[in-house]
Amino acid sequence: MVPRLMITVILALSFASVMAAADPLDVAAGKAVFERQWVSAPSTTHSDEGLGPFYDARSCSACHAGGGAGQLSNTIGTGLLVRLGRHDGTADPVYGAQLQTKSLPGLSPEAAVSIGWTVIDGHRIPSLHISDLGYGALAPQTYAAIRRAPSLRGAAELESVSDDAILAGETREHRQGMSGHAQIFPDLAGRRLGRWGWKATAVDLPSQVALALERDIGLSTSDHPDPWGECTPAESGCREMALRNADARIEVPDAVRDLIVAYVSSLPAPAPLDETSRGAAVFRQIGCDGCHAVLIQPDGRPVNALTDLLLHDMGPELDDGIAEGEAKSSEWRTAPLWNLADELAGGGLLHDGRARSIGEAVHWHGGEASHTRKRFEALSAADQAAIENYLLEK
Repeated sequence: MVPRLMITVILALSFASVMAAADPLDVAAGKAVFERQWVSAPSTTHSDEGLGPFYDARSCSACHAGGGAGQLSNTIGTGLLVRLGRHDGTADPVYGAQLQTKSLPGLSPEAAVSIGWTVIDGHRIPSLHISDLGYGALAPQTYAAIRRAPSLRGAAELESVSDDAILAGETREHRQGMSGHAQIFPDLAGRRLGRWGWKATAVDLPSQVALALERDIGLSTSDHPDPWGECTPAESGCREMALRNADARIEVPDAVRDLIVAYVSSLPAPAPLDETSRGAAVFRQIGCDGCHAVLIQPDGRPVNALTDLLLHDMGPELDDGIAEGEAKSSEWRTAPLWNLADELAGGGLLHDGRARSIGEAVHWHGGEASHTRKRFEALSAADQAAIENYLLEK
């Protein structure tokens, strides 16, 4: 196994650094594709076809209106999805890694899903009800859990952080007795670090966009060329329909995918938080900045998203049974904290939107974050409010 510090460093001028200077026409075209309502093939609008056979939404903007956070609701398709998986990192053998709740005519969708909330001691947790499973029961070892769509604003700055900067944060934290670690994937250039997704399962924006196109809308890309999206061999009707409708072309060519990336990369990052505020001082004093740290771009400028882009064990409180890659079921990538007002406007924080405030999000921090949570809980009401005002830019 190659030691982490010997991992090949990706070129400092990252894909996002190039896209940040994208032609305004590319950004405008990317916005149009981002908002496009995809239709099934064959259709009279050839460029818009490729939807399904199974899907959760018909456009990127359905879950990220204006590039912002999705809206929590009791259904799937406006900012929520159902992730499927097991402790060993594998997907369900019949339904795959995501449960699609919509289908083209002639097919039964994978399932019907309704979402409610259960309040325990003043804190809510999602209540997920899955019914009408169209292709048999979930495997006994399969867990199902909600994922919400985060804000995409400031994506280019996170994309521009070099892999070696992330690894430097890992080294710093290990010296401090923390166990955060990078999600590492093989690559033609050596290895690359995951940074996108709740468990850092995508190494860059193009691969994250391609994954969302496949799982959310059922569109093929060069990364995921199968015309049936995420349909498994057990879902033979889905695959047969896709083959009947397919014309042997990739539904979203790289050039079109990159237009979406250009648009997402153009979304401005929020203004830097006020680091001179009382809230910022208390935030650092109780150790929140151990994980919610400032990263440095290749040119030396800070990225004030307050994330180390590393995986951390958050304990049983947030363990949903689903491992992804090197991320165990209790491990999550440190969430950026620079779009929190937008995230709360969408309905809630954390991977499933359960937290209705910053204080409630801290309440769910267990595992290696439990000591910081206890320090937050010991603060005066005024100091807790100061941290919330700092992070919400009040």
